Amino acid sequence: MYMANVKYFHLGQFFSLRALLSTFFGVGLVAITEFLLPWLGILQMETLWEWFTPITITFTLAVIFVTCALAKNVVASVLIGIAAVLSFYNPYETIDYGMAAILIVFLVTAFFAGFFATNEMTGRTGLLLIGIVFGLQGFIGSGVSMFLTMREQAHLDFHDNSVGISFGELMNNFPVYDTIVAAFSLIFMVVFIIISRKIVTKQMEGKKFEIIGQIIIFLSIAGALAFIVLSNVIYDFSTAVAIFGEKNAQFLNEIFSKVTNGNFMAVTFLNGLYILPIVGFGIGIGLAFIVYQRAEGTSGKMRFNFEGPFLILNLVPFLIICAYSFPFQNLIGSSSYFYLESATWFPIFTEFTNLLLINLLVAYIIFKIITIIRLIAKK
Repeated sequence: MYMANVKYFHLGQFFSLRALLSTFFGVGLVAITEFLLPWLGILQMETLWEWFTPITITFTLAVIFVTCALAKNVVASVLIGIAAVLSFYNPYETIDYGMAAILIVFLVTAFFAGFFATNEMTGRTGLLLIGIVFGLQGFIGSGVSMFLTMREQAHLDFHDNSVGISFGELMNNFPVYDTIVAAFSLIFMVVFIIISRKIVTKQMEGKKFEIIGQIIIFLSIAGALAFIVLSNVIYDFSTAVAIFGEKNAQFLNEIFSKVTNGNFMAVTFLNGLYILPIVGFGIGIGLAFIVYQRAEGTSGKMRFNFEGPFLILNLVPFLIICAYSFPFQNLIGSSSYFYLESATWFPIFTEFTNLLLINLLVAYIIFKIITIIRLIAKK
């Protein structure tokens, strides 16, 4: 799993056989998953529409996770990300509200998937990174929820249209649940900062800690998917238009559904903005076991390798709502053309969460297959 002398920003290493092959297959596969399959309607799984959205499930993110983690080079990541952007399938002939969002989704994902998979660090640094990254993403979820609940009351648009979406409720005008998530994020961050300061050297026998970490990661992703399937309500395009307007509904169709009349999902038992932070806490704990194994405690050197892309969670939807918020669009003079209504932030996080978790699960399975093949080849 450990590869010496591999540097993410070493441009010359792009011409290594590993990086070139990964880029070649990555570019080809994203063209298939992001354009060809949605264009042919192959990924429109009607049997799932009553249980799960997006209507069209694409596996472009999984391809990016796998190929960027294999390539371990910034040039490869950028090329794969650009290929995904250029391959983007728009179900509309003329409407285009989502190009900036597509740039954010694919380029940010490709860059950080390769970056976190490649960089060499000590176990202490790895634990510190886990604490900071997942702690901050917890603050994103709770912070956005707090804004929507206290300032915008965006959930009322859903409830007025009989969509029982869960949100960060107020008790005596105090955001209790948002505060709980934010407090847990802070605790998570502080705990990992503290344990990252401890110098531990331990000779490892077997792969016990690695296996435990892998199981925790798998259960975190699969458990969240199962929860979403069992705790949602699906609403159609006409209801979406009534909630946040036709332009915003078309934006969601462009980015996620790949059809012009897509259905969308609202989570009813748990605020949808909390799901990725909670999954992140589980993944972070699993990664901590893996770090402890690979770094032989905390003092040795290690790389996240295939597990690096699992650090990428809700940064992307946060950047999307920032880029399309009314203040920013007004600043650049585009608010008269398009901006995201605050109510649309809920489905953006929800649809992205669903798509990301499916792609993480697919990438996880592919990573395990690659690992098994490598072990067999070595024998």
